[in-house]
Amino acid sequence: MSKEWKIGIAAALVVLSLLFLILALPVNLPGIGYDMQKVVRDQWGIKFRFGLDIKGGVQITLEAVPYENQTLTQNDVNQLKTVLENRINTLGLGEIKIYDDPGDWKRVVVEIPADVLSEKEMDAQGVVDFLGKPAKLEFVDPEGNVVITGADLKSAYVTTDQAGLPAVGLEFTSQGAKKFYDATSKWVGQTIEIRLDGQVISSPTVQEAISGGKASITGSFTIAEARQLAALLQGGALPTQIKVSALRNVGPSVGSQALEGMELAGIAAAIAIIFYMIINYGALGGMSILSLLSFVILDAAIYIGMFKAVLSLSGIGGFILTLGMAIDSNIILYERFMEELNKGKTPRRAVEDAFRHAFVTVIDSNVSVIVVSLILFYLGAPTLRGFAITLGLGGVLNIVLPWLLLDPLLESFVSSRSEKAEVQA
Repeated sequence: MSKEWKIGIAAALVVLSLLFLILALPVNLPGIGYDMQKVVRDQWGIKFRFGLDIKGGVQITLEAVPYENQTLTQNDVNQLKTVLENRINTLGLGEIKIYDDPGDWKRVVVEIPADVLSEKEMDAQGVVDFLGKPAKLEFVDPEGNVVITGADLKSAYVTTDQAGLPAVGLEFTSQGAKKFYDATSKWVGQTIEIRLDGQVISSPTVQEAISGGKASITGSFTIAEARQLAALLQGGALPTQIKVSALRNVGPSVGSQALEGMELAGIAAAIAIIFYMIINYGALGGMSILSLLSFVILDAAIYIGMFKAVLSLSGIGGFILTLGMAIDSNIILYERFMEELNKGKTPRRAVEDAFRHAFVTVIDSNVSVIVVSLILFYLGAPTLRGFAITLGLGGVLNIVLPWLLLDPLLESFVSSRSEKAEVQA
């Protein structure tokens, strides 16, 4: 790929990302198209959201209550916690804290950021109602026999029916698919009821034997209702009943003064970095600042847009760490470039050799960061996922941007300087 194409692609990505961030701002900016802002924020669900530690939220303490003839055990509470986590993750509630109550082994504490509740148009009681539904799914044949249960379900997702209305798609396990095929083969022309917690939510008439292990639940659902139902089914049925032991609002662990201090520290650090790079590397330092600014814009746009993540202290920490690594990468590349020049090589050859040798180190360090971020995301606590996402995303950008932007910029710079020198000679 030529340097012109690289620079063009990088510039287009940065401009689009910057426009995207402006549209996602939590204020209405005149002159840029309010309707487009509304689409980005409301329909796409993309906006700036702050975590519990920054903006506060609610804390719900839930207590496990045994069903009739059930003896409650620690394993039941552990399963309850897993189901709650599955429901929350499926619904897309980000940066939620779920942990055991140290004062009572039967209780589980759930903490939810205020911005997340606002985005999902839910209040604390709505979350309690959602988490507290047993979600016992049953397919019942005309004779009243349960032919399929939630245990036979592989996945549930939001889809649309033939009229384009919201519906919930179901995919069964291999065993569940066989049960469903047998039932629909037997009851062609009859009705099979779909019940949730004992209530009939759909009564489709079997037109033909259905193979493939897929079905759908239709009805007068809104998109939000279909999403919640899919999340309930995907998360699984509760192993116990639950009741609310405590419900209270919690303030941010970081006050407004601390946030202002963070902003001032960030501005001071940015100014110091700009001065350092320009004083030490001159015009090359200016290119580095352009590359770092591109990193910040792309990182923020992808984090908020693609991952729809919540801005928490852990996520901000991962962002700052990878930004520091981006600065290190620039310095490594520039220092190697200076070394190649000191060996008597031409500027153009020095750029080629510097990137060929130093870029290996950049790739090696950032691949290590990406691997660690994947481990944290899949094996770490839910509160670490924001940190893992920003860490891994920063690692990827630290590999792509030097190749896509810094290399062609530096090559163009030395080429223009060489042409000027030739003209003057």
